[in-house]
Amino acid sequence: MKVVNLMNFVRNIDERAENSTERLLSFTTEQLRLVNEYSVDNTFLLQYDTVCNDDFVSLFKHEATNKTELGLWYEIVEPLTTACGIPYRSDRGWKWDWHIIPGYSMAYSPSQRELLIDEAMRKFKEVFGYYPKTVAGWVIDTYTLNYLSRNYDISAVAICRDQANTDAYTLLGGYFNQAYYPSRRNIFTPAQSREMQTDIPIFRLLGPCPIHNYDNRKYGSDEFKDPGRKLGCFTLEPCWYMGSTPDIVKWMFDCYYGEESLGFAYAQIGQENSFLEVKQQVLDGTKMQIEQLLERKDVLFQKMGDTGEWFKKQYPEETPATSVVALDNFDSADVQSVYYDCKNYTANLFRFEDKIFFRSLFLFDERVEDLYLENTCTTFDAIYENLPIVDTRTCSEEEKKQCGLMLDTDARPFSVQKLADGVLRADLGEKSVIFYDDRIEIRSDTLLWYKSGITANAHIEGDSVILEYKGHRYRLDFDGAELFEHNGCIEIKSINGYCIIYPRKS
Repeated sequence: MKVVNLMNFVRNIDERAENSTERLLSFTTEQLRLVNEYSVDNTFLLQYDTVCNDDFVSLFKHEATNKTELGLWYEIVEPLTTACGIPYRSDRGWKWDWHIIPGYSMAYSPSQRELLIDEAMRKFKEVFGYYPKTVAGWVIDTYTLNYLSRNYDISAVAICRDQANTDAYTLLGGYFNQAYYPSRRNIFTPAQSREMQTDIPIFRLLGPCPIHNYDNRKYGSDEFKDPGRKLGCFTLEPCWYMGSTPDIVKWMFDCYYGEESLGFAYAQIGQENSFLEVKQQVLDGTKMQIEQLLERKDVLFQKMGDTGEWFKKQYPEETPATSVVALDNFDSADVQSVYYDCKNYTANLFRFEDKIFFRSLFLFDERVEDLYLENTCTTFDAIYENLPIVDTRTCSEEEKKQCGLMLDTDARPFSVQKLADGVLRADLGEKSVIFYDDRIEIRSDTLLWYKSGITANAHIEGDSVILEYKGHRYRLDFDGAELFEHNGCIEIKSINGYCIIYPRKS
């Protein structure tokens, strides 16, 4: 299945701009007319204050067709808190504020979160006659998700792609793209068991670049890394350079839809209406992306709620393994990247020139709680992360020559193939990596795990590396290997030319 969700979300006010409500309405009107022109399934997600604005309501009641799904964009705005009798604590005196306090649900107590989501859903039904099937926001706390699951018939929830220190939230080590069933204790972590699973699929937004989303310009050509270039975020968002450049967009779609995905290829396109200064670029970029996708006859435009329902029928028991593969690069730098995601871990196998290594590897543990599950966020930012095993994001230019979990320093380009359901193989000549949902099999004599790519505390115990991170203890077990620690790295020597790695909870 190859799916695209064309999703635009709609704000009523942006106090960074003059006459913002009028301009946001005009922008949204043009976005709606654009999707109507192409008559493709799409989704518009409406913030609470747009549902309270008769002009926005009239637009969607009179101009939207049955190709358009209406859902809820869940940021907390002053009219919503006022309706609930809760103070809106914007230190700038705004009615919409992108800071965590007051703009996101984790900034409120659990009882307040219930009032807020109930009012948002009540108002939506009052205006449109039904509850929304799709709810999305850059970050949504786990308590709110669980409350939605218990009280409303939700088909899909979506949150932001991984990003570090962007805006007022950090999300690191999550399920890279596609969708997963979250733990009841943490919206950012796939569940490993039915008992701990919330049966609402969580989708990742914005179409992240499989090469540059993780650490920005680190692995590009000198021209690409030029700090004077206004590249913005490395996503399909048409407000940025990447999402508005036809050749790069084609390359992104080739990665998502032309390479191995293990059965579910997915991307989200579209744009919030707040990019007023680049409105025409957004409209032109969206048009270009729609036309490119329509040329791909095997890619299906779907409403986000319909994709959620399909996902639940296709994968009724647990999160499937999926992959996003980039076997070439739109830039001249010699790079390949493979993301493998499953219910137990996420891994990124990466080649830069002649080096093949794991750039990132994070363990999923359904027992690890969302920091804000029962507690109110009191800081400027909010942090969602999974348990790091390999994390080379902050490695310096010098360290990137020896970083991560290194497989080969004299490597040629690799190929990728599906071996079975949920099983992906990367062929590296005489070496190989096979991903299973519970282990990684590596055919190589020696691996070097550099400390520069270990953000957790780590030490060897027998045939395991024990890791500790922010009070959580977990491990990496090795079958068929001997472990040694020296010269700033852990050396893993295969006994018979290959070893099996098991990312495991303690």
